[in-house]
Amino acid sequence: MSLSNPAAATGYRPPGSQDCGACSGLQLQTPQAHTNRQGLSDLRYRVGDYASVRASLLTQLSSSQFPALAALKSRDSDDFTLALLDAFACSADVLSFYQERIANESFLRTATERVSLQEMAKLIGYTLRPGVAAETWLAFALETPPAPPPNLPPEPGNFVTGVPQVLSLASGLKVQSLAGPGEQAQTFETVEPLAEARPEWNALRPWLSEPITPQRYATETYIAGVRNNLKAGDALLLVGAEFASKPASNAWDLRFLDEVELQAAQDRTRLRWLRGLGSIAPPSNPAAAPSLYVLRRRSAVFGHNAPSWLAMPLSYRDNYPQGLVDGNRASEWPGFTLSPAGASHSGGHVDLESLAPEISKGSFAVLAKGSVNYAAEPAPPGSYLELYRVQSTAEVSRAEFGLSGKLSRLHLQGDSYASEFQDRVRETSVFAHSEPLQLAPYPVDTVVSGARIPVLLSAQGLLPGRRLLLRGQRVSDGITVSLQATLVALHRLDAERCELEISPALAEPLQRDSLVVWANVVLASQGETVAEVLGSGQGHLSHQRFELKQTPLCYRAADQELGAAAQLSLQVGELLWQERPSLFDAGPNEPVFALSIDEQGRRFAQFGDGIHGARLPSGVNNIRARYRKGLGAAGNVRADTLTQLLSRPLGLKSVSNPLAAQGGNDAEAAETARQNMPLATRTLGRVVSVQDYEDFARAFSGIAKAQARVMQLGPRRLIALTLAAPGGAAIGPASPVWQNLQAALLRSGDPLVQVQLLSAQLSTFRLALRVKVEADRVPAQVLAAVEAELRTRYAFEARELGQPVQQSELIQRVQALPGVQAVDLRLLYGGSQPLAQTLASKQERLLAAAMRVQGQVLLAAELLTLTAGPLDELSEMNPS
Repeated sequence: MSLSNPAAATGYRPPGSQDCGACSGLQLQTPQAHTNRQGLSDLRYRVGDYASVRASLLTQLSSSQFPALAALKSRDSDDFTLALLDAFACSADVLSFYQERIANESFLRTATERVSLQEMAKLIGYTLRPGVAAETWLAFALETPPAPPPNLPPEPGNFVTGVPQVLSLASGLKVQSLAGPGEQAQTFETVEPLAEARPEWNALRPWLSEPITPQRYATETYIAGVRNNLKAGDALLLVGAEFASKPASNAWDLRFLDEVELQAAQDRTRLRWLRGLGSIAPPSNPAAAPSLYVLRRRSAVFGHNAPSWLAMPLSYRDNYPQGLVDGNRASEWPGFTLSPAGASHSGGHVDLESLAPEISKGSFAVLAKGSVNYAAEPAPPGSYLELYRVQSTAEVSRAEFGLSGKLSRLHLQGDSYASEFQDRVRETSVFAHSEPLQLAPYPVDTVVSGARIPVLLSAQGLLPGRRLLLRGQRVSDGITVSLQATLVALHRLDAERCELEISPALAEPLQRDSLVVWANVVLASQGETVAEVLGSGQGHLSHQRFELKQTPLCYRAADQELGAAAQLSLQVGELLWQERPSLFDAGPNEPVFALSIDEQGRRFAQFGDGIHGARLPSGVNNIRARYRKGLGAAGNVRADTLTQLLSRPLGLKSVSNPLAAQGGNDAEAAETARQNMPLATRTLGRVVSVQDYEDFARAFSGIAKAQARVMQLGPRRLIALTLAAPGGAAIGPASPVWQNLQAALLRSGDPLVQVQLLSAQLSTFRLALRVKVEADRVPAQVLAAVEAELRTRYAFEARELGQPVQQSELIQRVQALPGVQAVDLRLLYGGSQPLAQTLASKQERLLAAAMRVQGQVLLAAELLTLTAGPLDELSEMNPS
């Protein structure tokens, strides 16, 4: 940019500035000549200041060009003529100052006022971005209607609550955020209706347990309660209904507990045993629907501890009352059986070694011989188990086998009694006193992944297309994430359970017990609706305009070149008039208007003149507007802060935003406008080249930085576009800015060109340095200036995607600061790759990753900024 004032251009030098001794020491100093080189951020354009103008005026008093002034000999400052010249010099100083400011405001690089940029933008058809309102999804909770009391007569009006079972939520419901320290509460409104909301959709969860019948090879089960008085070693019986009709069916299992785990939080107990259910020999499967019992009593049978018959004296054996003729030559006691009165294949009686009054009729008992608690099949030789039903019990006294005592006799019915146990007194054990246990549902702890989400819900009412919000903990790192999805289909499993098929599918598996799905979901936008009478139309006037009193006018993200659309509805009489970007191409009778903005930032609705746009019809207060006010980055509120219901229809209980609000953006700043205005002249609303994609995205409302590259992804070539939101705010596929930019690129570019948007990889670097401070400077002030310079030069706004950090550049910036004599950079490291630069070290430069393909996955470009935390070191260098 080259700019000079008239004196520099013509070389004009007024006569009388020399060769006259009357004003020795004075010469003409105005007009001053300036030549401004290109690239300056400030122009010099003053023809003179107070001192130079005053000196020039005094010089001209002695000029031969003005003979009438020859008689003026006084040069005293209190002379009235010189006082007048002094006043002229003051006026010239003020005028030349503003002349220079006007010159600066006339150029894109040097303009500082927003109104200057706004007027320059009009020359090229560019509109300064007005800012965008933040948006988020709200999850509403409804009151559950109370149930009528039991036995209430079914008479009309007996039980009226007014709380609806189904609620329709209109658009425009107001919700306010809870402001944190230094924040202002933000108002949001729902921008779409919800035709059907139900209390049962407040929060849907997956089922965490389900009834599961213990199957073959099972080694554990769950029972209800934690006060079952079970311990390791207890006998557990699983028996099916088949046993009652067919005792020989083997539809039962006896296992011995290896582990008992109390789960008080779930009010259940986990039981584990070693050997899986079922049997190989004899081949059998577990019962189809087993009942569970613990056998509390373990007992030997009467006579198990009898002394050896052969060890008894011969005289004793000869005189034994029950002795046989040859009993003295037998190896065991005469009548040494379980049922001396006789036994059959289907049962008999067994005498326990002691009294067991707790054993009742109809209970179960298991007779066992050999080793019964083995870990794996096959069973040890000589082992055998059989289940019996107790038909009756009795208390008897016996005196046999050298023993006597009172005991319990059990009459048993079952299978293989005589063949397996009748003469096995010493080997047989009895497990009895069966106490029923209640099976509990098995816990379901499988992760939730993919596109199908299991929930406890009947399938009634939920229709495809419904918006959903999900929250859960990632399996990989335990971090809680919130997601927005759309219901694609609903798959009913039974009356109480279904699976929700969603799009997009879960990117990572979530822990099942942490997952919650909200189905009463509505989109909300920052701002609130106001209605206003703008004024009266007068048909004889052209270009009437009316101010919108409530500011700022709300703009929502839109898929157009501007990236935003005003939330304004304007009615003239009974007719809605449409907004146009400009009235230039409007017909003479078209009911349209355009929005304009003045130097104070006020918004006006501008109407036509009958040639470009229709004139307003005459009427009294017939111009009415309904619009929303509010926008900006302050609306990007945190998750779970929009909790204050300002609109509360009957039945609505509470609200929250599981997702942080996104997309809120302040009006385009002067520096940003300076960068974006030339971009619009390159794209002209069309996207053709790769650079066009970058320029179009960069000028889009809500986008701060963009980088476009052609990438090869497998057999395909596509355009990859890395995006960063203002201030490094989060931006992704769920952001309205992201979605609208994608749609705008598709409409403005070649629909056959594939474009993939990527969210910038934001990384930080760290450094440590020492500064030698000049002797006449305060070290603390110099160090503060150094840190401020570093944080400004390496902030988000000053960096570009893929831009490296050079050690030489960093030292040069610090060295150039006033008061800095020398710099000792001790550490410079950070970023994401390569690994060496991420470790604490002194790097020559830090690379910022470019867009790349890794494992058939596109990765975004990296933006490298100085860490927001304290520097590793910033101190004064030792003077020695």
